[in-house]
Amino acid sequence: MTKLIKRFAGSFQLMFVLFVVGGAIMMSVSLKPESSNGYASQAPDTIGVSVVEPIATAYEPFVRLNGVVVARTVTDVTPQVGGRVIDVSPDFRPGAAFSRGDVLFRIEADDYELAVERTLADIEAARSDLALLEAQSEAEKRVWDQQFEDRRIPDLVAKVPQIAAAKARIHSGEAARDAAQLSLKRTIVRAPFDGYVLDTRLDIGQVVNAGQAVGAIFSADSREITVPVSSEELALLGDAVGRQAEVSRAGSATAPFAAQVARQAAQLDESTRLGTLFLKVEQADQLMVGEFVDVSIRGETAQNVVRVPAASLTSRDQVWVVDDGAIRERQVDVVGNEDGLAVVRNFDMAEGVVVVPPSNARDGLPVRVQSDNRLAGGAATLAHGAE
Repeated sequence: MTKLIKRFAGSFQLMFVLFVVGGAIMMSVSLKPESSNGYASQAPDTIGVSVVEPIATAYEPFVRLNGVVVARTVTDVTPQVGGRVIDVSPDFRPGAAFSRGDVLFRIEADDYELAVERTLADIEAARSDLALLEAQSEAEKRVWDQQFEDRRIPDLVAKVPQIAAAKARIHSGEAARDAAQLSLKRTIVRAPFDGYVLDTRLDIGQVVNAGQAVGAIFSADSREITVPVSSEELALLGDAVGRQAEVSRAGSATAPFAAQVARQAAQLDESTRLGTLFLKVEQADQLMVGEFVDVSIRGETAQNVVRVPAASLTSRDQVWVVDDGAIRERQVDVVGNEDGLAVVRNFDMAEGVVVVPPSNARDGLPVRVQSDNRLAGGAATLAHGAE
């Protein structure tokens, strides 16, 4: 019996192996996917995309910029006469305010008073000489007429040139007097306008020279705001001069100030290549020179524009649209941004703008539309991505 079992053991092992292999083959055949032509399908599924079909509307941009408060003109305080300073007003200190005609400081006037007195003495001497010459002229005329009745007295005998010279000395003395009095008046330095002191280190006892700047001031009504602006922002504003604006302190929740664009720089900044706008502020006295401010300027209304999701732009000016089951590239003209939307000029959007273009986007890539939204003025909820 044992011999019989050994004889058939090899045959049983061979049959078992054949049974396992056959079962594996049948299982693989049963799991193979079916196809209409008997072959496995090799075409990948088309990509699903979401689209929007924006409606053309108008767009009134608000260009938001940053500016700084400056004094339009800064005036150097320069005495017109020299001398020792004998008095300095407390209003002539950095940060102080002053009014037109206020005394800022005084220069010692003794030398200038003596100069006036000297010119007055010179005038009196010239007038005395003139009176003497006129008396001598009258006497000479009487003597001449007695001796030479039919002849005209010569000018030299009649003291005519001497009298003219005396009168000229009087006029010269009067001019010197006026100049001395003007210099005396200039020993008191007064404010030329209502304004504020930017800088000065002048104090009593200092000796100043004529033409030497001793401080800097600016007019109260010369404060304005300079605003750097790019060429794209200028394009949104159109003709910027005269446009209304709002100005608020940077990072402040206080009410904004009304302003207006007064001027536009005639050239670009050489280092930044930006233009500059100058704004006149109605409540400029509440702003400090050097203060940074936020500026909002109402731009020129653009007609026939649409709003598309910012995510739909794959570059600065490129979007994808669905056209006959495939995506097509479109170049667009972006005119602004608004609440996460790009505002572009109306264009041929075919069946709609792809909200989020696929990562492998190429012209003609087959797609299927999964959701639609009509966008009107940015009010509609956009479908982002595929369902």
